[in-house]
Amino acid sequence: MATLQTIRNRGGLLVSIVIGLALVAFIVGDALTSGSTIFNNQRNQIGEIAGEGISIIDFQRRINKNEEMLKAMNGISSLNEEQQTMLRENTWQQIIMEKLMQQEYDATGIDVSGDELYDVLLGDNMSPVVRQLFADPTTGEVDLDRARMIIKSLIDSPDGTPQKAYWLNMEEEVANSRKMSKYNTLLAKSLYTTDAEAEASALNNATKADISYIVKNYSTIEDSTISVSNGEIKTYYDEHQKSFEQPESRKIAYINFDIEPSGEDYSETEAIVRDLIEEFEASSEPIEFTNLSSEKKADLSYYKQDEIANDSLAQFLFNNETAVFGPYLENNAYKISRVASVKMLPDSVRARHILIAPQNQDYRQAKAIADSLADLLKKGANFEELAKANSIDQNSAINGGDLGWFTQRTMIQPFSDTVFFAKKNDIKVVLTQYGAHVVQVTDMAKPTKKIQVATIEKEVIPSNKTTNQIYNEARTFAMDLNTLEDFNKKVEEMGLTKRIATVNKNDKSIAGMENAREMIRQVYLNDGLNEVLKSNDGSTIFENGNKFTVAVLTEINEEGIAPINQVAGNIKRILIQKKKADILGKELEAAKSGSESLLSIAQKTGLEVKEANEISFNSFQIPGAGIEPKVIAASSITEQGKVSEPIAGNQGVYLILVNNRTTEEVTPDLTAQAKQSLQQNNMYRTNYQAIQAILKNGGIVDQRYKFY
Repeated sequence: MATLQTIRNRGGLLVSIVIGLALVAFIVGDALTSGSTIFNNQRNQIGEIAGEGISIIDFQRRINKNEEMLKAMNGISSLNEEQQTMLRENTWQQIIMEKLMQQEYDATGIDVSGDELYDVLLGDNMSPVVRQLFADPTTGEVDLDRARMIIKSLIDSPDGTPQKAYWLNMEEEVANSRKMSKYNTLLAKSLYTTDAEAEASALNNATKADISYIVKNYSTIEDSTISVSNGEIKTYYDEHQKSFEQPESRKIAYINFDIEPSGEDYSETEAIVRDLIEEFEASSEPIEFTNLSSEKKADLSYYKQDEIANDSLAQFLFNNETAVFGPYLENNAYKISRVASVKMLPDSVRARHILIAPQNQDYRQAKAIADSLADLLKKGANFEELAKANSIDQNSAINGGDLGWFTQRTMIQPFSDTVFFAKKNDIKVVLTQYGAHVVQVTDMAKPTKKIQVATIEKEVIPSNKTTNQIYNEARTFAMDLNTLEDFNKKVEEMGLTKRIATVNKNDKSIAGMENAREMIRQVYLNDGLNEVLKSNDGSTIFENGNKFTVAVLTEINEEGIAPINQVAGNIKRILIQKKKADILGKELEAAKSGSESLLSIAQKTGLEVKEANEISFNSFQIPGAGIEPKVIAASSITEQGKVSEPIAGNQGVYLILVNNRTTEEVTPDLTAQAKQSLQQNNMYRTNYQAIQAILKNGGIVDQRYKFY
C-alpha cells in the first residue's frame, strides 16, 4: 500500500490518466457539439465512431474501469454526480481519440517499439508524466533503480489490484502520448517554411506606416432606410452556404413555476427561531447550543465592531453582551445572535514556526517531535537554528521560521487561535492539516475588544403544502395541453411569462434552471414538433431543481446547412451593411473630388482626422479604430502622400493617408526569427487544426443522451 500512497501523493497525474491527452480533451468538446445526427436504431448503441458502433455495455464497462481507478488512487469510496458526469464525458472523449487516431497511426505507420516505450517509461528519456511520479520533491532527481524496483513490484502484483491497473494504464497513456507526438511532428515537418516566405514575413514586420484616417460609420445611416429583397437574400444564401453550417440543436418554449417559500413558510420559520430565544439567552454554553440548534456550525472567530457586516447587529452586541438580537432575516434565513465570548485580542501578530510533517499520516509521531523541539526551545535552544534544520516549510525556514505579520483570518483556524490567544514569546505546539507546528509569537499589535458571535439560523424553505400548491398551479396550466397552440393560448389566458431556450443534446442545464437534464433528454427523445414534452411516465410537468416546468418542442435544427428562413435575418444585416458601404463610399469619393488634403475632405464631411503610427502588414488592429484588416492591408500598399480610395471596413468606410513609411533592414537574424515564428504556427496548426479535421470527418455519432 505504500506504493499506492506514493502514487496518490503525486495526484496531479490522475486527471490526465483518465482524460488522456490534454490537447485531445480540449479539442473534442467542440467536435461533440457538431456530431452527426444519423442515429443507429440499435437500442443499446450509445454512438458511432468511424462507422463502428459503440455499445452502452462496452461504454459503461470502460466508465467502470476508470471510476474504480479514480476511487482507488484518490482513496474515496464513491464519486458525486458532478464527478460522474465529468467521468462519462472524459471516457467518451478518450474512446473517440483512441479509435480515430489509431486509424491515422495505422495509415502512417506510426508505432512505439518495446525498447522505445521502456526508454520513455524508465530509461534515460523518461516521460515528464512518469518523472513527476518518481522525482524527489526536493531535488527533482529520479532514482532509476528505485523507480524500476517499484514498477517491478507493481507489475508482479495480482491482476485487478489498483496499483497494477494504474501502472498498466500509465504505460498505455505514455505510449499514446508518444505516438501523438510523432504524428504532430510528422505533420509539422510536412508544412515547410521556405526562405522566401520567411523573408516576406520579416519584410512585412519591418515595413511600418504612419497614417492619418477618417471614417464614416455605418451607424450614420438608419437600417430602416435600406431595402433588401427576398431575391437578394436568396442569392447571397446560395453563394455562401458554407457560412451557414450549424450543429444539431433544438428549441423549446417553456413556462416555469418557481418553487419558492410562501408568506406562511416565512412566518413559521420565524416562529421556530423565536421560540429558541429564551433558552439561547439563558445558555451558559452558547457555542455548544448553537451547534445543536442551528443549521450551520458556529463561527469561532472573534470580530471587532467594524468587522461585522450587519451594522445593527454589531451595535447591539457590543452594547448588550448577554441579550439576544433577532429574529432577523438575512440571506433567506431567520437568525438570532448573541455574544458567546469577549476577549482583548490584537488585530495582527508576528510569529515564527517550525513545521513537522507527518510521515505516512502519523500525526502522533509529528507531535512528539514538535514537543521535543518545544522543550529544547524552553531550555534556551536557538529557534532560528532549529527552524532551518527541522522545518519542512522552506519559505519560512530560510528566515528562521519567521512568518511576518498576519491577521487572524490569514491562517487556518487551529494555528490562528493558538497564536492570537498566546502571550508574547510563549512556545506552543499545535496540530493542523499540514502537520505539527512549534510556534512562538514574537510581536503583536495592541489588543482591542473583540467578540465571538453565536448565531442560530434556519433557512426558509418551501413546505410540502407550498410545494403542492405550486405543483397544482403547474398541473392546472398543463391540463388538456397537447400542442403549441394550446400552450400559447393558456399562457395568454393566465398572464404567464413564456421563455425560449435552445438546447444541445448533452446540455445539463438551461439558463436560470439547474438540474434540467431529464427534460433536455426528452427534448431529443421526442420528435413531435410543436407538441408538449412528456416524461417517461407520461407527465407533462418536469421538476428542474427549484422549478416545475412545462415545455413545448418548437424547432428541430439538424446538423448541416441551416435553412434559409433561419439565417435570413443575418443575411439581411450583412446586405444592409454592404449597401451602406456603397452609399458611404460614394459620399467620401465625392468629397475627395477636388479636395487637396485629407483634412479638407474631413471638413467637407464633418469627420475627424485621426492618427495611427507604425502600422505593419502583420498588425492586429488600428489604434482608435479596432480590428480593421482591410485598412491595415491598404496601409501597406497605398502610395505615400496620396489619399486612398474608400475602404469598406468593419465599423464604417475609411479614407487613409500614408504620411510616412519606413523599412528597417531585414537582417539574417530577423529572417530566422520570422521563420521560427512561421514554423511554430505550423506546429499549432498540426496540434489543433489537423485534429479538428480528423474529428470533423470521423463519423462521430453521439447518442449518449438516450442513456444519460
